[in-house]
Amino acid sequence: MERANKSNEEVILGKFRQLSPDERKEAIDFLDFLTYRGNARKWIEFDEWALNLAKDRGFSNLTETGDSLI
Repeated sequence: MERANKSNEEVILGKFRQLSPDERKEAIDFLDFLTYRGNARKWIEFDEWALNLAKDRGFSNLTETGDSLI
């Protein structure tokens, strides 16, 4: 029950120290992926909100040049 007395960070750091240099790089890459994925979800939610707002306000038919598609 050693884990019960340690914080998550201590457990992760202990396991990380046991890895080879190549495995450490892979672990860091995985952590980067998890961070990116979390941020990507936030951007997707924002994009959905922005699109819905544009539809609600009648702006969904505009293009980047300002020309209407109608």
